[in-house]
Amino acid sequence: MASCFCAANTLANSLSLTLVHDTSYVASGGLEERTTINRTLGIVAYEYRINDSTLIFADAQVLRGNNGSDSVGDLQAFSNIDEAELTKMYEVWVEKSFYEESLRFKIGQVDANNEFAYAEHAGEFIHSSMGFSPTVSYFPTYPSPRLSVNAFYSATQNTQLSIGHYANQNRSFSNGFTVGQWTQHIGNVTAAIGGWMQSGDIAPLVENEVDESMPPQDASGLFATLSGEFGSRLFAAQNGSWFMQYGQSSDTTSEIDTHIGAGITWYGMNNRKDDVLGLGISHITTSPLVASQYKRDETAIELFYRFQLTDNLALKPDIQFIANPAEDREAKDALVLTMRVELSI
Repeated sequence: MASCFCAANTLANSLSLTLVHDTSYVASGGLEERTTINRTLGIVAYEYRINDSTLIFADAQVLRGNNGSDSVGDLQAFSNIDEAELTKMYEVWVEKSFYEESLRFKIGQVDANNEFAYAEHAGEFIHSSMGFSPTVSYFPTYPSPRLSVNAFYSATQNTQLSIGHYANQNRSFSNGFTVGQWTQHIGNVTAAIGGWMQSGDIAPLVENEVDESMPPQDASGLFATLSGEFGSRLFAAQNGSWFMQYGQSSDTTSEIDTHIGAGITWYGMNNRKDDVLGLGISHITTSPLVASQYKRDETAIELFYRFQLTDNLALKPDIQFIANPAEDREAKDALVLTMRVELSI
């Protein structure tokens, strides 16, 4: 999301363009060994700040290329831009703050992961599960944000309560998605715990299939993140950070019922202030009710280095080992190499 900092009671606007290109090579294993996959995501974003308490934001996204997980057979998605090709207006919302920003509302078409269930200090990883726990099923995030009403209350400078209600695919708030989160900052550590519910229209999983003859039910789950910062001179870094994730959902309504993740990142590598090194792991288990469709678990390990070449251009070589790719029972343990190019204007 673009950001704009303005003096109080002034008009301002900001237009930005972001291009993210991934070239991935399945070096071994997966479903299609020695395959190269290319895809590009383009984002045009515009924000208009009316005053110090009111912000309007809109962006459009275009994705072209192939979905890398089709060649690997992983259930978590090893690249966070992988999806079917799309061209769409993405987010459109207005945000209003009150009482010196202790109370904030965001209304419109919103990507819920920008506000809920994200792990601080995980943003540089390209693996999808580093962004949010895949147990948060039906989450209105990329590639399908939803019409929503969100409220955020900062009880103190270090404590925030957040709640959002998101419409269903028919843009109706009945049988929608509701999420809440409590966030607490304690020194250099941030803890968050939350819960979600998709109400009313979920057909339960029964013996490896969706049983649409049974009455629809609610789906729900819990998620938690813990993150912090630390001083480090390892690799001549300026500082470092870490995060941990946990997610749990019902195995009768969610194909992924448990998720555990963790990662560590070093910033300012080799005295280059914008270079970043990261190592992370993400493990899931799947519902026993889909045992004939998916493997029982999947583990991904990611290592990346971000080279900030200019203020606008970065290269990010990324290596991932995906043990037991779960989406396809024929998939073998995979080694995937990705070169990400990020251009921001």
